[in-house]
Amino acid sequence: MNSTSSSTPFHAPDTPAVLLEIARAVSSTLDLTKLLKIVAQRTAAACGADVCSIFLCDASGERVVPMMSQAASGERLDDLWEQFKQMGSQRGEQIPAIIATIERREPIVLEDPTTSGLLPTRWIEIFRLKALLSVPLIRQDRVIGVLVLHQMVDGKPFTDAQTLLASAIASQVSLAIENARLFQATQERLRECETLLAVSRSLSSTLDLKETLLHVAKEAALAAEADSSGAYLLDPEQGVIRPFAGYNLPEWVSEPFQRSPLSLRALPLVQEAFDRREPVYSIDVPTDPRCAHPAIQRLGFRSCLFAPMVAQEKLIGGLFLIWWEKSYTCTPEQLCLMDGVARQAAMAIDNASAYHEIEALNISLEDKIAKRTSELSEVNAALESSHRRLQELDRTKSDFLLNVSHELRTPLTAITGFVDNMLEEITGPLSEPQQWYLRRVKANTDQLVRLINDLLDLARIEEGRVRVTPTFFSASGLASELLETLRLMATEKGLRLQLTETADPLIVYADRDRVGQVLMNLLGNAIKFTPSGGEITVTARTGVRREAEGVRGDVTSPHALPLTPDFIEVAVTDTGEGIPAKELPHIFDKFYQVQYRAQAKAKGTGLGLAIAKSLVELQGGRIWATSEIGRGSTFAFTLPQRPLVESCNATAPSNAENLS
Repeated sequence: MNSTSSSTPFHAPDTPAVLLEIARAVSSTLDLTKLLKIVAQRTAAACGADVCSIFLCDASGERVVPMMSQAASGERLDDLWEQFKQMGSQRGEQIPAIIATIERREPIVLEDPTTSGLLPTRWIEIFRLKALLSVPLIRQDRVIGVLVLHQMVDGKPFTDAQTLLASAIASQVSLAIENARLFQATQERLRECETLLAVSRSLSSTLDLKETLLHVAKEAALAAEADSSGAYLLDPEQGVIRPFAGYNLPEWVSEPFQRSPLSLRALPLVQEAFDRREPVYSIDVPTDPRCAHPAIQRLGFRSCLFAPMVAQEKLIGGLFLIWWEKSYTCTPEQLCLMDGVARQAAMAIDNASAYHEIEALNISLEDKIAKRTSELSEVNAALESSHRRLQELDRTKSDFLLNVSHELRTPLTAITGFVDNMLEEITGPLSEPQQWYLRRVKANTDQLVRLINDLLDLARIEEGRVRVTPTFFSASGLASELLETLRLMATEKGLRLQLTETADPLIVYADRDRVGQVLMNLLGNAIKFTPSGGEITVTARTGVRREAEGVRGDVTSPHALPLTPDFIEVAVTDTGEGIPAKELPHIFDKFYQVQYRAQAKAKGTGLGLAIAKSLVELQGGRIWATSEIGRGSTFAFTLPQRPLVESCNATAPSNAENLS
């Protein structure tokens, strides 16, 4: 190395000017790697050191991770950089100088590292350390890392002036580093959510097993930045895993991959993952005895990860991720993500297997019906079995949606908290570009939260887990409250909201919160699909009677009783473009999106009307829609004015004015 930064006497620069220059440089990016590179190079140059390295503490605070090393001159130090990266995360006791800096919370100067006893001899030799200055990075009374300056040429000890300048720089950049780490963590959580969502979409889009596993292998590789990936299925009788789908495999690997099952006995890494029911990885395959299988060694990749696919505690197979040249260390968050992806894949395989079983059964039944009509009784039995299996599949799908939504909600809540804190500048001031990026993150996160809430509501309704708590209240009073809540939104869009008042308070017996949810959904849709200058009207009327329906046997659902109580009808009418007649029969179906003109531009989840229909029917009412192209639409629903169960003890209040 031909560095000259320490060969001349150090002349202290203008500290405020140096700090201002570094502040301007680090405020230009939230990318952690770029920021650390700027800090390391500028600090080494300003403090007259040959090299500056940066270590950051991990989440546990027990280990430090080498993150960046830069020469003051800016020249590449490829050999030293490779050695630096291979260090990996270190426990504090392995580097006494670093742990001493963290514990004392003050700089440490080593005039002669060889006699200090605070650095491993191997480090001193590899990095040619002749003098060293270690400065803590402190943020909000917490050490987040260490900034290390060292000389490699003449070994002149660091002076008090250099120490003071390095400490000032460390204080200056700690906030920027912490913000960049928070931003990186937020981005990683968002990518994890996007990966899980992409995988769930792939799994729900097809029941073709090979296509499904290819999608899963691809998403897993992209999420972990792996070079290649493969999906294997377990053959428990033979004690091997068999390749099934591969992503981004080189041509010379593809053919051996397809015809080479891997023995569990000869591949301890896979057996370990199966035993632990969680992902296991190897950072250095050539030297890892768990990867000594000849087929693995012949491929010659550097790092790998195996995530077992487990469904209902049953081992199905696993996902192999490969890094050909990179020594890859997986974080706990990445291991958790790969575990989630693999378990989703296992559920998809289980569903696909059931689908193919049913498909094969149907073909067999068709042949039997054509050949032997005498076997009709056997066919009927098989069809009943198929029907039960389809019901089980439907329940499995609902469980899948519920589980995925719950798993997505936790990281999204963390993301929202991080973003809100940063936007409120709790973690420190933000530049305009940083605020813009964070607002984009928040908008996308809020959209995902709305989708997840809809999925959870729908799953609970389908499972019968939604309970209503009916009370007497004024339907017109509730409508008036909601109109006031939405008036500002409507005014900003140039819309007029109005309620058709009646002398009758229109008392209904229903769950007020659930009715509010239905009405809010209908009003929100009307605002979304009505152009500027339009009008939205809410009306309510009484005297609507429901036809009696005959009921046999025990009645467990109150709204199924053959009673004919008076009903209230609530309607929301808009002056939008209307809905084509051919689409009206489908608008209350799950995930259905109207394709006509303006409606096609204002996309939603396609779940709101399905949820509204379920909530209305759960309380004994009905919901429907009428529309005329060019004139608008009306969505109406009915609610009972009194309990639908004769034994109900509730009585209508005499003073309706007390209801709202």
